[in-house]
Amino acid sequence: MKTQSNDNSSSTPMNDRIAKVVSEFIVSFQAKLAASIGQRFNAYSAGKQKVLLVSVVAIITVILLAGLFTNSYTIPALHQSYKPATHIGMASDVNLSGRRDAQLTDSLTKK
Repeated sequence: MKTQSNDNSSSTPMNDRIAKVVSEFIVSFQAKLAASIGQRFNAYSAGKQKVLLVSVVAIITVILLAGLFTNSYTIPALHQSYKPATHIGMASDVNLSGRRDAQLTDSLTKK
């Protein structure tokens, strides 16, 4: 049975065309969005533009400062039932839940 290989050399031109189309779409969307936002912003008077800029900067500052004081990721605690993975040199019948340390051995030494 022949399996499919991961040779991407034949699909490279198609991938390049797809990437070109997607990148042109993204760039054109960004240009249209920037033009729209610029047109709306320029419609305001100079005083309103200053108020808008100060309020946007204040909101961004509050969000960034709030991010400093919130704990968004906690490291999970290990529970009592935690058992480490069996090491390569560890016998498979070793009782890992016991209180004594497991004796690590390999196939060349006997203890």
